[in-house]
Parts: sequence; C-alpha cells; structure tokens
Amino acid sequence: MASLAGWPGGYPVTRGPDVIALQGDAKRSFVAGLFDQIASHYDAANLLISLGQTTIWRLLALRGLVLQPGDRVLDIGCGTGWVVRHLQRAYPGVEIEGMDLSSGMLGEARRRDPAGRYFLGDVRSIPRPDRSYELVTTAFTLRNFPDLGEALYEMLRVLKPGGRLLVLEAFRPAEAPAWFRAMHELWLRRVIPLLARPFGGPEPYRYLSESILRYMSVAELVQRLKALGAAVEEVRSFSMGAAALIVARPVM
Repeated sequence: MASLAGWPGGYPVTRGPDVIALQGDAKRSFVAGLFDQIASHYDAANLLISLGQTTIWRLLALRGLVLQPGDRVLDIGCGTGWVVRHLQRAYPGVEIEGMDLSSGMLGEARRRDPAGRYFLGDVRSIPRPDRSYELVTTAFTLRNFPDLGEALYEMLRVLKPGGRLLVLEAFRPAEAPAWFRAMHELWLRRVIPLLARPFGGPEPYRYLSESILRYMSVAELVQRLKALGAAVEEVRSFSMGAAALIVARPVM
C-alpha cells in the first residue's frame, strides 16, 4: 500500500488510504496538490531519476509526426510544457495547446514559454468542442487520471476524423527477462526515493514509482481503447518494455 504523509487531498497520516487506488474527484485533488508542490523542480528531478530515459522516450515517440501548418494539437497533462515547446520547434505553424490540472505546473510552463497556449482543465471533461484537433498527445499521465475510461473517451472525442491519439506511458516490463524486472522494481522502489531527497523529499516519487508498478499492462490499455471503438495503429516498446507508445485513431 502506498500512502503519503502530509500531502494535500485529506491524507495527513502515514497509515492512510491507498492513494494509488483513488478515483474521481479524490484522485484529481490528490494529483493536483502533489504536482503543485513539485512543479518547480519536477523536470530536474525527472531527468535524474530516469537517467534521461523519459527525454529519450519522448523524442522517439514524437519523431516523424508529419504535421502540417495549421494543424491543431492538444497535449494533455502538459506539465511544464516540454512536449508543447518541442512540437513548436519541430513544426512551425502548427497550433499547439497544453492542458493540465495542476496550476503549479502550468505556472512553470508559462514561465518557460510565455507565448505558449496553456489552460487548466480536467481530462474527464476537456473544455473543447468535438473534432477540434488533428493530434492529441499525452505523456506519462494515464496513471494520474481521475477516471481512465472518461479520459480516453474525451481524448478521442476532440479528435477530428482521421486524427491521432498518441499515448506515451511507463509500464512494468512484464515481458522482460527476470533480471531486468528485478532491477526495474529495485530502481523504482529503493533508488528513486533516495535520489529524490534533494528535490523536496521522496514521498511524491514513491507514489509515482508505485503507480507504475501497479498499473495495467500495455495489452490491457490497448483493449480499453478498442472497447471505445478506437483503431490502434501502432504499439511500440522502449527500454525492454519500461515504456510504450500507443497510437490510435477514432473510428467515425
């Protein structure tokens, strides 16, 4: 059981509720409070605790998108705006927005990218009309969504016919050799909390690590997308299954 002491959302005791299992508004409140508190040092901490792998995975996932000037893109759970800034540089003329539920993360995004377009929102009800975007991206966010089913539905809803949903997520590498699975779990549960101590303490990163270890598999996520009527066009694993890219299109 993962329980965080002293974090927002009504979880003030060490022996508290299982925060990994939270859903709905309770999950939203918890996640928003957590990311508000770590926003200022999140990128530096993430670079260290992943040994740069998250940056490599993003670059691989976003390579070769073939976007055209005037195309509209929405990055869900944009955090400090890494994906938005990268796509702005790679595809001049593309209209890119970033949405997040953490005002602290959005503050960091706007500080680094004053001309960028960022807004506060809940993925369960994206405040945009149907068929608004050619591309919706989301990176390392699904585990933090208040309701995955509602989130997937909404991300598909705002895509134009023929548009793409690009999901990049960290997973437990279930198909990797036993030695790699053991090393992966050791890194998440033991090493990352130690590395995170200079960045405001280990507790938020214990949650993030545990959320990876207890999350669904890539195959289960693919099935969830197909159940919503999406056509899954690509599934690609990185680093022996420690992360995966899933690309899907709405079927209209």
